[in-house]
This record gives sequence, structure tokens and C-alpha cells, in this order.
Amino acid sequence: MIRTNLILLISSILISANTFAQSTHPLVNIGDHHYSIEEFDFIYNKNNSFSHKPISPKEYLDLFVNYKLKVLEACDQGLDTLPSFTKEFNYYKDELAKPYLTDKNITDQLVKEAYQRLKTEVNASHILVKLPSSPSPEDTLKAYQKISSIVKKYKAGEDFNQLARQYSEDPSAYQNEGKLGYFNGFMMVYPFESAAYNTAVGEISPIVRTAFGYHIIKVHDKRANRGELRTAHIMQIFPSNAPQDVIAEKKAKIDSIYQLLQKGADFGTLARQFSEDKNSANNNGELPWFGTGRMIPEFSEPAFQLDSIGSISKVIQSPYGFHIIKLLEKRGLQPFEKEEEKIRQKIAKDERAYQGKKAVINRLKKEYNYQQNDALLRQIKQKASNQQLSNDDFFYEFENSNNNIASMKGWTFKASDLIEKLKENKQFTQSQRNRLFDKLSQSIIEDEIISFEKSRLEDKYPAYRYLVNEYHDGLLIFEISQREIWNKAIRDSTGIEAYYAAHKSNYFHPETMKGILLLTNDKKIWKAAKKSMASHSISADSLKQLYPHAKIIEGSFAKGEYKALDKQLWNEKKSTGKVDPHYKYLWGAGKKTARIPKELEETRGQVIADYQNQIEKEWLSRLRNKFAPTVNKKALKFSKKAAKK
Repeated sequence: MIRTNLILLISSILISANTFAQSTHPLVNIGDHHYSIEEFDFIYNKNNSFSHKPISPKEYLDLFVNYKLKVLEACDQGLDTLPSFTKEFNYYKDELAKPYLTDKNITDQLVKEAYQRLKTEVNASHILVKLPSSPSPEDTLKAYQKISSIVKKYKAGEDFNQLARQYSEDPSAYQNEGKLGYFNGFMMVYPFESAAYNTAVGEISPIVRTAFGYHIIKVHDKRANRGELRTAHIMQIFPSNAPQDVIAEKKAKIDSIYQLLQKGADFGTLARQFSEDKNSANNNGELPWFGTGRMIPEFSEPAFQLDSIGSISKVIQSPYGFHIIKLLEKRGLQPFEKEEEKIRQKIAKDERAYQGKKAVINRLKKEYNYQQNDALLRQIKQKASNQQLSNDDFFYEFENSNNNIASMKGWTFKASDLIEKLKENKQFTQSQRNRLFDKLSQSIIEDEIISFEKSRLEDKYPAYRYLVNEYHDGLLIFEISQREIWNKAIRDSTGIEAYYAAHKSNYFHPETMKGILLLTNDKKIWKAAKKSMASHSISADSLKQLYPHAKIIEGSFAKGEYKALDKQLWNEKKSTGKVDPHYKYLWGAGKKTARIPKELEETRGQVIADYQNQIEKEWLSRLRNKFAPTVNKKALKFSKKAAKK
């Protein structure tokens, strides 16, 4: 629970390098620990903005001191050294750092671009010439020359799909002639997706490189996103090599099921009884949501042709058997505001996320005056290319070298550092190291630049530092509160009983009225009903006959349940009871019952909560004696309340 609640706060904080002034004013001192008004403001403004009853900084100050006392006690008990705490805290710290380590403007552009692409589905074919995972320059040149020759053949008039069948190295191309069907955003790798969306219908794309190799793409059609469907189906399965008599038997079976449906039989019942898709049969034949490209066309096309919820298809055949499809729900692409967070999550897992990271790396290189020793990198690569040299001998050449490969203000990366990182990479073998060196060395250097920046975030961005501290403290407070308050109260049955006995007068069933309520928008009816109900002897049925347009409710109604009833029966002028938005007037009649004391078992939850509050107060009193906090209230004049901004 705490994990979910804490992580939700990430998106609610506006990150800005200029959120806080660099100067600080000490507000609270507890031993060697000093807490500034700026940190107080950060926590006060954020928490107060979520409160239904905002309080002043002076009122919040005691809460802030209590908060810090609990954290110090948790540290005294060593909770901040527990492996479980360290693991969870580091997870949140990494999450909090992410917005600082990617370019927000680029990410925002990618999100908007992705949403626009999700509006459109592209039908395309492609031809692939593969590249190894870490190609040599010779591999790259050879593949590029081959794809270029295919482009020439197409421009000379040869059919694209026949070229795909003949030359494409996509394993499925011989069967499907390179045809991909319809797809939309996030269904293809990003460079391929971009090329497809940027190519006009009927045209071929420029040669595009992906992690798989070189492609050319021909776009056949573009259409509006058809949305997603939730369907159910009844299926009769037959293998692809089934003899005709088996197929005929399955067809007769599915036809008979279809006839039962035409006569009004329940789809779910028949699915459970006859469908051979056991994964869905037990759930009335229901399938997960799917959109374009998520189901085979033989199934998805008839499903998308169903025009109304509840409609049923005719018998259709797929490579896997016969189906009858029922449309259960349909949904289109949601507005940008509803799709945005989902898109951001997809981008974070997608290769396009590297664009934001790359922009930050380039910015940091300029900010910190990045220098790279290309001559040394060439020297190391030259050694790596020597296939006679074992990996151990190669590593030995540079593992003690203090020469800088790269440097920035406050950071250096030596040849020995690079060697240590290469040793950790299992792909960096004697036979592959020449292919991998350029890619791995640059990736390692970039990661080290990001790590350097990450190590400086708390000094560089006060907002980040305060937020990290808050997560750190929040996790510790959760753990210490469990130990010192919550668990103690729950396990102390004797203490709970003693607390209940001492405070029994606090726990009552509220006063009630057992009778009838009449609600109406007609003032004349309301006045007439008051007279009719005055004797308390009239029944609910009689009231319904007298006032057919009024709402009549019979039952037991507690004090505090209805605002108008509280005013009428208990003369409560500041009731927090509900007001029915559909009716202006309410009147009640019946027998009032005085409040009744609650037995412990009837109110155990509330008693435990109150007992916990008492334990907490006593504990905080001990902590104040132990740590002796001092408060500089004059520092509050430097407080920058959110309301002033």
C-alpha cells in the first residue's frame, strides 16, 4: 500500500531547478540535525495542498517536528540499514531521478507524436536485409549494397511483393510476400514505425535501419484507428492438416450451434457446453480486448464488421478452426488526456526513450566541457581487433592504465575503468570484441555520464533533494510506526479493553428515528404531507397513494444521515448529513430512539484507532524528552506559502 501511495506522488510534483532558493534559514534543530524553512515549505505546501482542511504554517510546525523525531528514532533503531529498506528506498530514488535524466521537451514531443500515430493504422509490406547484432563495417556495407540493389529493381518496374518473396531475409516473407497487414503505433520498432508513417500511400520508404537490419517499406493504405473490441466466441478446432471428413464434421457441429443461437439460445451457455477453446469456454467464450494486428485477420475482420453490441457473426473459418463471434464491447482511442500516461509508460520501455536520454547526455557534455581521448580509444580498439590476443591478454594491456578516455568537470573515466566494464559484459568475447567495441565503449561512457549526473542531483536540484528526503523519511516512518504504534496497539488486547473501559462514554450508536421519509420538489405536497404525517399513524403505502409523485422511504434513519432530518428532529443547525440532489424538500415521521452504548466488539476498530493515537502521543512525548528539539519560530517569516505564489 505504501509503495503505491508513494509512487503516485511522483507525478504530482512539478520539477524545477529554480523551485527553491539556494540560501536556507534554520527552522528546527534536533541535536546535530538542522532543518531549513525551505524544506519545511516544500513538505508543508505539498501536503497542505492535498488537505481538505488546510492549516497555517504555525499549526503545521508541530507536525513537522514530530515527523523528524520519528525519523531520527527510526535511524537510532537501525531501520535505515535494513536490506529491505535499502532496496525499497533505492527503487524510489531511481524513479524520482528519471525525470531529471531525460529531456522532458523531447519526451513530450514523442508522446504527442505517438498519440497522433495511434489515430491511424498503416497497411504495409517490407523487405529486410539482416545485420548481425554488432555488425562490422564490412557487414554493414554488404547489407546496404544488397538493399540498394533491391530498390533499383523496384524502381525499374519489378513487383514489390515478388521482390520480398525472392530477396527478403524476413523468414515469413516467402509465405506472405512481405505483407504485414495493418498496424499502428508501438507495434513496430520505432525507426520502422516512423518510416511507415512518413511514407505516402503507394510509395516506398527510404532505406531504414533498425536493430534487425535494413528495410524498405511499401505503404498500401492508411485508415482511421478502428479501436478495440471485446468479443466472445464458440470454436470448433481442427488442425491445419486435418482431412476433409474431419473438417466437414466440425462444420456440421458449428452449423448446428449457430442454428441454436438463431432460435434464441444463450451464447455463454453454448460456449461453455460446446466450444473447444478451453481457455475461454469456461468464461462464456469471452476473449481479451484486441485491436488491429492483435488477432489473425480471418478472425478480426469479421469481428470488426459486427455493427452492434450483442450481434453475432455467421460461421467463419480461420487456420485454426471454425468460429462464431459475439460482439460484447467496443471502444475507440480515448482523448489525449486519458491516453497520455499510458503512452508515457510505453515510451519508457521503447527504444524512442533513448532520444530523451541522448539529449540529456549532449547537454551534460556541453555543461561540463566533455573531452574524449579518441586516440586512446583507437589504440584500445586496435588491440581488440587482434584475434591472436586472448581476452585475458587484451584486458591486461590496459587494466592498470590511468590514462583518461573521457573527462568532464568533476569526472574522469580512465582506460582501466572501461576495461573493468568490458570484463563484466559476457558478449565481449575474443571472437566478438572487435565488432562490439565501438558500440559497447560508447554505451558505457554514456551510462557513466548519466551516473555522474545522477550522483549530483541532490546537490544540483533542491527540489529533488527534498523529495528524496521525504521518501526516505516516509519509508522509515512507516516502519517505525508499525513497530511503536500500530502493531503494539493491535496486539495489546488488555490495553484495548482498558482503554475502552476508560472511554466507554465516547462510543455510542447514534440516535435514530424508525419511520418514514417523504421527499418532494413540490412545496405544497411537502406542507400537506407534514400534516398527514403528524399523527405518526399513517403508513408508507397510504402516503404513496396520497402523494404518488413524492419519494417515500421507510426504515431506520440515524442522526447525521440527512441534513434536513437532523434540523427537524434534533435541531442540528450545522449537520454534515447528506442532501438528496433530486429533491428540495424532506420530512420525516416516526419513533425516535435514544443513543445506545456500543459494546467493545461493535466498535473495536475505532477503539484500536483511538488507542493507537494515545500510544503515539505518549511515544512522541518520550521522543521530545530524548532528542530535545528546538524551534526558531522567527524563521517562519521567510516561509513561502503556496497560496502566495
